[in-house]
Amino acid sequence: MRGIAKAFGAFAAALALVVLALPARAAGPQLTATRAYCIMDAASGLVLAQQNMDEELHPASITKVMTLGLACEKAQGDWTGMVTVSHEDVYSLVGTDSSHIALLEGEQVPLEDLLYATMMASANDAANVLAEYIGEGTIQDGVDAMNAKAAQLGLQHTHFSNPHGISDEEHYTSCYDMARILRWALDQPGFEQLFTNNEMYIMQPTNHQPVTRYFSQQDSMRVGSSMFYEPTILGSKIGYTDIARQTYICLAEKDGLRLICVVMRSDSRADRYADVRTLLEYAFSTWTGYTAIDPAQNAAQISVRGGGGPLGQLTLNAPGIRLPLAAGLDAGNVTLSVDLPEEYILGEELEAWAVYTVQGNAYQETASVRVPLQPEGLDALLAGSRGAAHPAAEDVAPAGHLALVLGTAAAGMLAMGAAVFLWGRKSIRTDRAKPVE
Repeated sequence: MRGIAKAFGAFAAALALVVLALPARAAGPQLTATRAYCIMDAASGLVLAQQNMDEELHPASITKVMTLGLACEKAQGDWTGMVTVSHEDVYSLVGTDSSHIALLEGEQVPLEDLLYATMMASANDAANVLAEYIGEGTIQDGVDAMNAKAAQLGLQHTHFSNPHGISDEEHYTSCYDMARILRWALDQPGFEQLFTNNEMYIMQPTNHQPVTRYFSQQDSMRVGSSMFYEPTILGSKIGYTDIARQTYICLAEKDGLRLICVVMRSDSRADRYADVRTLLEYAFSTWTGYTAIDPAQNAAQISVRGGGGPLGQLTLNAPGIRLPLAAGLDAGNVTLSVDLPEEYILGEELEAWAVYTVQGNAYQETASVRVPLQPEGLDALLAGSRGAAHPAAEDVAPAGHLALVLGTAAAGMLAMGAAVFLWGRKSIRTDRAKPVE
């Protein structure tokens, strides 16, 4: 019996380990007609709910969020400039059966028209022109800028091969990365105005095109008369290719809570809209406001080095943050950790972060956000180090400023005297070497 009990105990322990090793059920709705989604708080970047959010998928036209974000970043609010359409902008799309606004080679188009054509008409030819504008060269230069920005944002599952979203094996992203891209783009001058515009846009005739062109946004969830209308959505971009299937990204708001929602690879247009509505209804019923997480003084210490030697210790404070928390969670469920280098080299950018982690539950994802730690006492540290000698120079350091001046003057006089002496010696030797006449 003792042997049986012992064996049963071992089996129970092993079973417990297996149970503990199983992943917790993901928070949020489980979608079947949509492969992946991500719901993110637009203010903090905190992921609230997700399904396969890191899976690399074809984005289709939601790619244009990155293209438009970079164009707005470059323009800095000045959309008055004219851009010339190149041969490649038009003819690289031949045979793709893609959306366009019939731009012509050599056509001169205001930047503002290109932005609205790319956003509202999802025009691939306009996106090509924007890529050349961004990269200040070819379309590929613009695509390189898109990938450089993805790297700068730290995106792990994104690579672009074009500025518009036509499917390609080397053109992919994830729901999480796209949410990060939109959150960044919303900070660029004019982008939110562009992304949320719901009025018809009129493009006037150009040097090569005598007709007036009209653009309307194409998302049925933003049309009041549509059966799919969702009033919380402020702005959105839709996408579709045969390979990508249906994709969607939006900014939604209710009672001061702003959320980013991304869905990828929905089976049909109706599935896409139904699943977006399901996600937003879930989100705005689960999160109704923000919880303040208090600042933390002296969250970390970091060694500072400059001028070839150590300068001392710098105090880093965590600034605090406001986070949306689901029912059953409060500030006590948020932990603080730090992410910082071994030392800070004076003059370089300080890469030190406060990491706030929400320990989630069945309603909210366990997730973290990073905000910069705030240095305290750097001025005092620098003031205390002014005039200090490098350790290697301590044996030869002058007694003070006056000694340094006098020492320098004396050294100069000695050097001048030595030069005069050597010149005289040389003259004497030269005179002695002359033959007697």
